[in-house]
Formats: sequence, C-alpha cells, structure tokens
Amino acid sequence: MRYGYADNTHPIKEIVWLQSYTPPFHMDKDSHAPQGGICDNLTEQLINSIDDVKHTRLIVPQERINKHLNEGDNVCFPCVIHKKTANGVLQFSTPTTVYPPFSVLTTQKLAPEIHAKHGSPIKLIHLLSDEQYVYGQAAARKFTSKINKIIENTTVYHKASLSWSSENESQAVIARLSRGFLDYTIDYPFMGDYFVNHSKFKNIVSLPIEEDPREFVLGAIGCAVRAPNDFATKALNKINKALHKQVLQSPAYINSQRFWLEQSFPQFTKHYQQQILNPIAPASSAITSRSN
Repeated sequence: MRYGYADNTHPIKEIVWLQSYTPPFHMDKDSHAPQGGICDNLTEQLINSIDDVKHTRLIVPQERINKHLNEGDNVCFPCVIHKKTANGVLQFSTPTTVYPPFSVLTTQKLAPEIHAKHGSPIKLIHLLSDEQYVYGQAAARKFTSKINKIIENTTVYHKASLSWSSENESQAVIARLSRGFLDYTIDYPFMGDYFVNHSKFKNIVSLPIEEDPREFVLGAIGCAVRAPNDFATKALNKINKALHKQVLQSPAYINSQRFWLEQSFPQFTKHYQQQILNPIAPASSAITSRSN
C-alpha cells in the first residue's frame, strides 16, 4: 500500500480532531449507543493507533468547523463525504464508510400525500416548487451539487425555514418538522431512524428521491489543506496507514457503522465489503452479516 509523499522536515506534532454535537454522527456514549456516534469509534481507534503525535478532540458548533478549516489550523474532521481529489479546504483520506443516498424526511401523516403528488421516488424539483409545503433545513447543511442547485433555484428555498441553532441544528429541524412547523427536509434516511429510535420525535419517515439515484455515498476523513507545512498530507499518511492496517477491518468499527446505518440501508454490508474492505484487504477478510 502506497501513501502520499510528504516533506518530513517539519513533522506534525498534533492532530486536532474537530467534532460537533450532531447526533448520530457525534454523541455521548450511553446504554442506547454504547459505541457513541457514527464517527466516534473511528476517531477513538485512530487516536489509539497513531501514537507518535498528540491528539486533541475539539467540540465546536457546526459553523465553527468551517472556520477552523478555512483558517488553516492543524485540524481533521472525521465525518465528510469522500472526494477523489482535494479541494480548496480539505484533503481526503481513503474511504471510511458507506452511507445511503439522501432522502426527503417528512411525517407519517404527510408522507402518503407527498407521494401521491410528487411520485415514488419523490421528484424533488417538483416538491421544492410546490408552495403548499414548507421546506426547512439547517443553515449550514449542504447536499450533492445537483441537489444544492435544485434547492437554490426554486422559489421555496427563498422562503425556506433555516435553523441557525448552534447547539444541534439537525435536531432543531426535526423538532419543528415533528411538531408541524415544517412539512419536510432533506437528509440521510438514518437521520430519521435516529430520531425515531432515540428521541421523542417518533413520527418521522424517509422517502427516496429521484434526483439522488446513487446506490451509496462514500464517507472519509478530511484534513485542512490550508494548514502550514503540508499538514494534511502528513496527517493523512498516518491516518490512512491506521485505517488500512487496523480500523476499517475492526469488528468494533464495522458494528458501530452497522448499528446506525443498516436499518434504512439493508445493503450496507455488501457495499462496505465492496467499497471499503476489498480495495485494502485480502479476499478472505469478508465480513459476516453480523460481526462480533
């Protein structure tokens, strides 16, 4: 396995791991989620595996994550969408997990009505143009470039209810949706699962959308490209080595992903094997339908 070249004249001394309080991606461990959130076991195992640098976990509001990245701090964020090449903000690790495509989240009461008017899967461009329904989202939330463009080019977006809560934007949106102040939002289907299973908002359902036909979405770790002395490349060399040698094949990590993702994404195991394990491990390392 080859890793990126980095100038070692300035070896990194610390990786700051950014996280926000955004369940189910990051959350405190409890009896209902003994492994924490989707990205917590990943971060813990990397910290334990990479023992030649200092690690700091920094909990900040979602919008502050972008500030740290843009200002070129020595930071990495464990919950990003994988891209093959770096952009102006992030350089990406090898893929770390597989997410389902985006969906419309609405209430059990409204779902049949929205299906009847806008199809199955939902024609998102039609729904977003329908002024009968109130759309809402977290202010900092972004989707695929195609979905972002559809949202921004519809009149509903300019009337949308944006949540600016610094504590937990996603929960603020779901709370308003559950109580009838919003009619729908866009997010991963496992977000609906989380709120149904782990909160008082039990009336949330997810509906597939026509404009996101992907079978899966790859997750990754992103490190700040604006940090000095080639920090991102050096940090990701260490991160990728730990991912390939230990973390991605770890039953504890695989189970932490399955716990959150599989309920509304029954193809999780197949895609994890094909997209995450097969590129890095021998064929004999196939995961079972239920790792122990």
